[in-house]
Amino acid sequence: MKSLIDKAVPMGKDSIKQNYRVVVMGTAGVGKSSIISKFMHDKFTESHKETIEELHRHRMQFESVSVDIDILDTAGSHQFPAMRKLAIATGDAFLLVFSVNDPESFETVKNLRDEIRLQKQTGQYSIVVVANKTDLDADESHSHAVTESVVCMDWEEKFVNTSAKTGDNIDIVFQALENKIRERITLAEKRLTFIRRISMPVMRIAKSEKTTSGLFKSKSRTQSVEVPK
Repeated sequence: MKSLIDKAVPMGKDSIKQNYRVVVMGTAGVGKSSIISKFMHDKFTESHKETIEELHRHRMQFESVSVDIDILDTAGSHQFPAMRKLAIATGDAFLLVFSVNDPESFETVKNLRDEIRLQKQTGQYSIVVVANKTDLDADESHSHAVTESVVCMDWEEKFVNTSAKTGDNIDIVFQALENKIRERITLAEKRLTFIRRISMPVMRIAKSEKTTSGLFKSKSRTQSVEVPK
């Protein structure tokens, strides 16, 4: 699997935001860590290990602009509300993951989305909802056609079916995030260009006034002339 994100290296200062944080959230056991591992290392582990919090740092290239991407893998339990609140506060984009064979895990996604919306009312952020474990037998899988409709139609969020085990659509998840971050960078570039355009005439006018002021000053000099009587 070819990664869309390359290893991060230090960057210099720039007017465009250079760091974005992607927060991966969902109940325990839905495959959050597996999705990250499959995307970054093309590896899948059958055994489940409870995650408290792990940070993965990489770089994403957008034409001439490079940005650092922090992928935060959060705890699946609700034992750490302070950590969850901080993760939401510092997040620019969110992967909300549930398992197709666990209906209650989607209820967690609902609650997380409500919490994000409440906490970031005035901030910019993106959400991608991920239905994981689609490799399970159809008879055992939770039918989530209605769920997809709720996410896409009612919430107006991106919805992706994935299997961390087989790798199905894992790249699509991060491609969706890349597109959302690209949109924000494009808007930032447009704002920066606009600011530069409206500031340049002011600079020229100021310079022109300074030059003109100098001319007026030289012309205002007087000389005394003795008139013969």
